[in-house]
Amino acid sequence: MKAEYLLIEETEIQNFLSFPDTLYRPEFRTENKKELAQIIRGEHPLSHYFQAIPFLVEEHGRILARAVLTFYPEDSTAYLGYFESLDNDEAARLLLDFAEKESLDHGKKKIAGPLNASFWLGYRLKVNHFNRRPYFSELYHLDYYEKLWEKNGFDREATYYSNHYNPVDGQMDRNKYLKRYKQFKGQGYQIVSPAGKTLNQDFLAVAELIQDRFQTFPVFKTIQIDEFLQLFSDLKAILNRKYVKIAYSPNGELAGFLISVPDYSTLFNQEKLNLRAIVQFLFKKYTSREYIILYMAVKEGHEGLGSALVYSLMEEYNKRKIKATSSYIHEGKVSGGYAFGSVYEQSEYAYYSKRIK
Repeated sequence: MKAEYLLIEETEIQNFLSFPDTLYRPEFRTENKKELAQIIRGEHPLSHYFQAIPFLVEEHGRILARAVLTFYPEDSTAYLGYFESLDNDEAARLLLDFAEKESLDHGKKKIAGPLNASFWLGYRLKVNHFNRRPYFSELYHLDYYEKLWEKNGFDREATYYSNHYNPVDGQMDRNKYLKRYKQFKGQGYQIVSPAGKTLNQDFLAVAELIQDRFQTFPVFKTIQIDEFLQLFSDLKAILNRKYVKIAYSPNGELAGFLISVPDYSTLFNQEKLNLRAIVQFLFKKYTSREYIILYMAVKEGHEGLGSALVYSLMEEYNKRKIKATSSYIHEGKVSGGYAFGSVYEQSEYAYYSKRIK
């Protein structure tokens, strides 16, 4: 059993990409193979920002564990992602020891993760509710991964939650949200769903606001607007615009947004969409009663607008008794105070780090 670099040969790359297929049932596979192949080959739109080093642990030609290390030139932290492993303590130890040595050789002082090369491609480790099918955008992991990270000296640096809500009903007190909604409407704000003819313009404004407001996130890295638009170009196609809310200030500028999408689960993780999958997509897009709240941001100087956006979306949800999931809430952040119904279940995620020397 030994840890080694991945040979950049087609057969080796395909084996690296296919390793998770031996660990997960199809409905629990959330890794994007196309994205990872681009990262390995240095062909991803964000590849020019970092150096990615794929490596693995093998025994008798069989992969036991694998991961990708990412180095940013002016960042003293190395990022470990695309982590997958058998429930094998020795294999995980060899893999993470290799990552530590490689990081030290590159002058890094800390390893953090899981982070799949970039903030924009996914990070965090799922640590509970493993029988629950992944919701759209969720990264799913095996129940022993937490043990493997912690046994190898990684400490939890941050905790995140996803709240799974019952449908909004008459028992829920929405007065504080209604108050904010009336306040901002009275001040001349427009809170609407995007129109088809202005969707591209709205999407560009959303991209700029995300870049501005997400800078305080612990692993955030700025990218160019055209790169953002390339990464998220498919998002426009899967939206049901009724369940997206955009707020414009009295002078017509974008002041905030709230984006939710139907829960497509792992539908888009198939390597190729067949006719059945396309029919499922269209059915979910227009009839789903389960939605994932993906992104929310409010421009500085418009405090309280978040509650008005929540009220507007809540009213849409209430018409069809939609169950929502508010994804990846950083523990202790204000966004955790917004409620789209009563919470019936809460998923938990960890982000780890380890000082190295």
